[in-house]
Amino acid sequence: MKLCLTAFTAVILAGNVFGQQHINELLIIGDGLTKNAPVPELGWNCNRGMAATSEDKDYAHRLFALVKTVSPNAVLTLDNIMYEDTMTGWVHLVPNSADVIIIQLGDNYQGGISPEEYQKAYRQMIEELRGGSARTVICIGPWSNGKIEPYIAGAALTAGAKFVSLRAIAQDPANLASADGVYPKLAVRPGNRGMKLIAEAVWNALSEKSSK
Repeated sequence: MKLCLTAFTAVILAGNVFGQQHINELLIIGDGLTKNAPVPELGWNCNRGMAATSEDKDYAHRLFALVKTVSPNAVLTLDNIMYEDTMTGWVHLVPNSADVIIIQLGDNYQGGISPEEYQKAYRQMIEELRGGSARTVICIGPWSNGKIEPYIAGAALTAGAKFVSLRAIAQDPANLASADGVYPKLAVRPGNRGMKLIAEAVWNALSEKSSK
């Protein structure tokens, strides 16, 4: 199964799929799973993908490490939108210079707008981030907020982006932070193994997109 690829296998796959193609800039727009400032009351005093035990173990930096196997000079940019619950506030990201854009949002949606409005705004964001160019966009589904996943998937489909669901990864207890035993108050977030599988799932989607 694709989600079970090891990092080594993923690197071999990358060599076969990407060939001479290069990625200049990888832009990842996400929530706390991508990067979270310290929250001392949760025992979190770091500034990386929440619950990863080191920066190189969060999914964003694992994914970037895979990108650098084919594009050694690539740069990584991490950012967010201002209001995730209403899917607004990405003006600071337009225009951008990234040729690959990863969007990881959804877990902070709490009904600020209807799911249909959320989907419409999400699609608009994809289109504005692209700016009329043929950039690759990968949309990651939520880790735990399953009710909004179909709408994110729908936005990705209609905008011609690739969608990656995290549902199977999140359902395996071995992929949770509780398995690492480092951040007990963040037990249900992705742990190191979960982060690794997220990175590999996105990498596989990116490889498939690039091979078409």
